[in-house]
Amino acid sequence: MAKISARLIQILCFSIGAAVFATSAHAQGDLIDSAVAHVGVGAGINFYRPSSNDADSSEGVVIAYRWHSFHSGWGPTFGLDWHTTDFHQPVGSVDVPLGSLRMRALLAGFGHTKRLGRRVTVSASLSGGYSFNSLTADSGFGSAFSRTGASLVGVGVNDCGVVKPEVALWYDVFRHVGVGVAAAYLFMRPDETVTTAAGSQLRHLNGDTWELTTGVTFGVWKKKP
Repeated sequence: MAKISARLIQILCFSIGAAVFATSAHAQGDLIDSAVAHVGVGAGINFYRPSSNDADSSEGVVIAYRWHSFHSGWGPTFGLDWHTTDFHQPVGSVDVPLGSLRMRALLAGFGHTKRLGRRVTVSASLSGGYSFNSLTADSGFGSAFSRTGASLVGVGVNDCGVVKPEVALWYDVFRHVGVGVAAAYLFMRPDETVTTAAGSQLRHLNGDTWELTTGVTFGVWKKKP
């Protein structure tokens, strides 16, 4: 809880700084006022809730981004999904920590954005891509195998495809500054390979994850009239 509170304070400080920046930019006149922002970048907090009982929930500070324009309609979406999830699994009759699965997914897709009034924007998108995965085994995983009479040689995971539907709600605090919340579900099923002195075993990991992101962004790309 203390870590989450500290992260919320960081986001609040960033929001205040972004608001000050936007106010200063607005005062410069027509150059900024006549611009159209196509992407926003900022900071946020992600909450990950895996659907598998073998994976642990986590939180983290992330780079927040927002693909948009000031006009509603269909358009392409691009994104990154980088996070780490701790897994555990049965070894013999004991459930032991497996290790940390690091996922680095590159995504592209298509979505629709709808503006509700002057400040509120809602969007929905469906993206797909590829995740580059690596597993750092827990120090106690090999010891658990040793207690069963097997000698662990190594453990690893493969890369895999991913699919991510997402919905988002944004509120424009200023013309180029927005705060928002997004909910998504990440589908990913990498294969885990456990190698012992007796051979190799293949196991499918359920990496599906509910994701909730909240953050603040400000426009960085401008299109002049």
